[in-house]
Amino acid sequence: MAVAEETKQTAIVSKRMKERRFYKANDRPPIALSLLFGFQQVMVCVSALLTIPFILSSELCPGRDVYDLRVKLISSTFVVSGISTIIQTMLGMRLALLQGTAFAYIPSIQVFMLLPEYKCTATENDFVPSEIYENKLAIIQGCLLASSLIPMLIGITGLVGVLTKFIGPITVSPLMLLLVLSSVDLCVQRIAKHWVAIIQAVALFATILYLAEWRVPLFGYKNGKFRIIRTNVFGQYPYLIAILASWGFCLFLTLADLVPPDSAARLDKNETIAVINHASWFRVPYPGQYGAPKFHTGLFLAFVVSALTSVFESVGDYHAAARVSDERAPPSHAINRGILAEGSGSFLAGLLGPGVGMTTHTENIGVIGVTRVASRFTMVIAGLMLIFLGSFTKLGAVLSTIPDPLVGGVLASSMAMVGGVAIANVQQVDLKSSRNIAILGFSIMVGMIVPSYFSDHPIVTGNETLDQVLLVLLTLPMFVGAFVACVLDNTVTGVTREQRGLRSRGLAHDLGESGIDIYAFPPFIMKLIKKIPFLNFLPFMPKEKKTTSR
Repeated sequence: MAVAEETKQTAIVSKRMKERRFYKANDRPPIALSLLFGFQQVMVCVSALLTIPFILSSELCPGRDVYDLRVKLISSTFVVSGISTIIQTMLGMRLALLQGTAFAYIPSIQVFMLLPEYKCTATENDFVPSEIYENKLAIIQGCLLASSLIPMLIGITGLVGVLTKFIGPITVSPLMLLLVLSSVDLCVQRIAKHWVAIIQAVALFATILYLAEWRVPLFGYKNGKFRIIRTNVFGQYPYLIAILASWGFCLFLTLADLVPPDSAARLDKNETIAVINHASWFRVPYPGQYGAPKFHTGLFLAFVVSALTSVFESVGDYHAAARVSDERAPPSHAINRGILAEGSGSFLAGLLGPGVGMTTHTENIGVIGVTRVASRFTMVIAGLMLIFLGSFTKLGAVLSTIPDPLVGGVLASSMAMVGGVAIANVQQVDLKSSRNIAILGFSIMVGMIVPSYFSDHPIVTGNETLDQVLLVLLTLPMFVGAFVACVLDNTVTGVTREQRGLRSRGLAHDLGESGIDIYAFPPFIMKLIKKIPFLNFLPFMPKEKKTTSR
């Protein structure tokens, strides 16, 4: 009887999993579902996308022009994110990867803004000539343009394959954990503004953990008849539901006047209304809108570190995306192409002005795992939606009414996901080795101590440029921790490459049962590549000879 009951329960679970279809990379859901799936991806990333313009507009110290500048940054961010997403999804990795602003650049900008000549001395009520803050933004853009060439070069030359021989989980995990730790203060600052952030967290975890398998009865039309259709609404749209629920709760608090006028949970605050009022209906970002790009050696080197941070993080994201998409591990040509696509997105960001580079958003990979939707088609729709929101600025500005506590909640969730991925990466390492444990712990501790010390005790060498370079680098936790981990991991002996987590390729790189290589270009492009011999020697071109993807 017990065996029969267990078999019955297994059959029920199997039936539910089949009913909840998995849309793979080549699949195209019905257009109505694709629009909803795409919109959900946009809603998940929109708070993270808005975080950078809000932070950067304050760091640039534009005085009373803060709202005008914020609208321009929001517009540029959405457009560049949308274009980069389409490039990455269709020409880069060819997985459903959403490209957004890289938070790894923010610590570099914050350290740069602490330099005496760029330090903020104005309030939001003061008049600041546009030349002053546009000059800062021009420097940021110039350094971003220059630093974006690094990931592009890595992708074009295939250096990422060479670098991964020396950079493994023991280097990447401390780097990602220090990125998470460096964002804690920012998360606390935003979440502490109001307890409504807890509502969002509860709604998100409830939909993911408790309601994902509940098939909600909905009234629908199927096979020529109106009938009750049961579907996994909470399982397919958990993030969309959580964000809309918490946003709606803030709207209720505002309309019912249950929070003070200056509360962070209100949607009708003066600054948010000002952003909407100042936003034009239609705006297209263009190169040079803040003047000709300029250069600063210290910020450039810091941005190079940030770019490399994004590269190493993205390599892990690519493997995570392949796992949750139920695809084989990405081959080297796909990784090279993905890094090249990210570098191109960062270069575009340097031209149009979001202020930071582009990277793969880890939280959107989590959405794929939860919703079982890995379709490229839905991500292209998400990219088009972002371009639309960035071009029709008034609509994008409405999204800026999302309260700061909710932005902090999303940021904390995003960083929690990054931290989880960092910890998961360590599973490839032999944790029974005291050598590996010592390197991991020591690099994280040094990555926290050294930046804290040099923030209070800057180096004075007598050379102002060198002082600025050292200050930026030595106060950047990701650089210090990753550098220490990389040096120790490659110089301390006593373990094999496998124990360090540097496993060689194996059966994971086979095509799998379907015989379809989803990382290759469509057949007509593959035929064109074969007709031009020299293209086959480029490290970012597909090399598989079997059936290609659609």
